[in-house]
Amino acid sequence: MKPASVDLWRGMIFVHPDPQAPSLAEWFGPVDPLLGPHKPEELVEYGEARQSYEIRANWKIVVENYIDVYHLSHLHSNTLHMYDHGRAEYGWKGPHYHFWEPPASDYARALEKNLPTPRVIPKPHVGAWVPMLFPGIGLAGSEDSWNIFIITPLAPDRTRVENRTRLASASASEYSRQQWSSYAFWRDFGGPKYKGDDALGKDDPMTSGDFTTEDVYACEQQQKSLASPLFEVGPASVGEGPVLQHQQVVMDFMTKAEAET
Repeated sequence: MKPASVDLWRGMIFVHPDPQAPSLAEWFGPVDPLLGPHKPEELVEYGEARQSYEIRANWKIVVENYIDVYHLSHLHSNTLHMYDHGRAEYGWKGPHYHFWEPPASDYARALEKNLPTPRVIPKPHVGAWVPMLFPGIGLAGSEDSWNIFIITPLAPDRTRVENRTRLASASASEYSRQQWSSYAFWRDFGGPKYKGDDALGKDDPMTSGDFTTEDVYACEQQQKSLASPLFEVGPASVGEGPVLQHQQVVMDFMTKAEAET
């Protein structure tokens, strides 16, 4: 058997092929306080939400879509508007991106009633924490859930994403009560981004009403654009600043790795 480093962090086991690798406390330490008050090790996995899918795009496109604040209000205008994207707080700690945004006013007005499942973090904490830990570990925690997204490169133009979800360790009756409590809000929430003549057809991803489908479509369209002879670099908006920083993080990592070899 080969020697390796093994460590625990937030209820997850990490294995590193280098037996002299730094500890996870050292690797994640600076960004850890900005990742939310969740304790995943005290939650239970929701098996039905576990999924794995492939995206026909480079892994860096997938990561940069994840951290691009600019696209939230536009691509997901009908699917993620329970949070206030205009008041998002985000930044970097070393190579790790941290992100938080508060609930939107209509969602926050009766938040405890509107949560779809029982609360997993103590009051008064609210909001969505959606960091991306280098090189490809996305976390998504909110008032009632904690999710992990593992991004794995398969080829220069193909990436696998694995999603897992943890929810409150609560009784079936508590889940039922919360579902009935939030029914009115979620019944009238969301919908497809494109309707009528704006839709390309019934299979148009923008008619799905699902934010993951919208993201996959955006990533795959961007991959196609990179291969176009008309592609050119343009200006970045304020919300796209994390994308530029991520490109610098990758460049710094490659430069350091090359120097060490």
